[in-house]
Amino acid sequence: MSADRSITTTVFNIQTYCIHDGPGIRVTVFVKGCPLRCTWCANPESNLMKPQLMFYKDKCTGCGRCVELCPQKAITIRETDGKYRAWTDRTLCVDCGACAKPCPAEAREIAGEIMDVATALKRVLDDKLFLDSSGGGMTISGGECLACPDFSENLLMAAHEEGLHTAVESSCFASESVIDRIYSHVDLALCDIKHMDPEKHKEYTGVSNEGILKNIIRINRTLKVPVWIRVPTIPGHNDSDENIEAMAKFVHENLTEDTRVCLLPYHRLGESKNESLGKDIDWSIDIPSDEHMEHLKSIVEKYGIPTQIGG
Repeated sequence: MSADRSITTTVFNIQTYCIHDGPGIRVTVFVKGCPLRCTWCANPESNLMKPQLMFYKDKCTGCGRCVELCPQKAITIRETDGKYRAWTDRTLCVDCGACAKPCPAEAREIAGEIMDVATALKRVLDDKLFLDSSGGGMTISGGECLACPDFSENLLMAAHEEGLHTAVESSCFASESVIDRIYSHVDLALCDIKHMDPEKHKEYTGVSNEGILKNIIRINRTLKVPVWIRVPTIPGHNDSDENIEAMAKFVHENLTEDTRVCLLPYHRLGESKNESLGKDIDWSIDIPSDEHMEHLKSIVEKYGIPTQIGG
């Protein structure tokens, strides 16, 4: 069966020359929509499937062009911090994008566009020479690509038809049938483990990890897909010695010997993105020190597991 290249979903970014989403140089397709709500999410614009307005107040000059163009009359000019800036009433805004492209200061953009498999694949294939020569390929990330299985399955199939290596970066939160559909077309699985304790996992992400851990074992042991475990390392949430050791023990006891672990230090990019989406956040998470990351790495390496910081 060949890929249906007309299937669509909402894509919020296609990033070229990626070196942290699998081997070699890669093009990563970021889809919108995620069933998890991680406290520390680095891409909050990926949570909803629909396109969304992002507003960068520090760029705004208060020119009023957006006020004129908004069909919902959702935008006004207000004085804040001694400067006149546009303010959007998010209860009126429908994320239509009328205010975005015409903004002369580029203070507004719409995150996400409806895209079919053919369009996404074309953008990937524009870099095929670099992908092939580096041993790279295409990675699908998000959001959560398992939340749009029709698009993800067909994009992966189409990539294989074009001779591309495929990888999927995922929380692995999905039904067994979706796991089987997607990972039958995947050459490398980048599987996130947010926390080993099911209750803590639910507290920080909104869902339990019990099905997730079973899916990771199925991907690796039953479907025979190589796995890289990726652990977003969030101070005060999942960076205790006990949690990291529990993760290492899970990998050692359940996954094949070629599995590697990538410890991903928290960064604050998601905090500014939340602001641009009009969300108020009353928290800020510390960035882990290099010494702390090295310490956690040493815990995993005690189990003989190849481990890296980042990637």
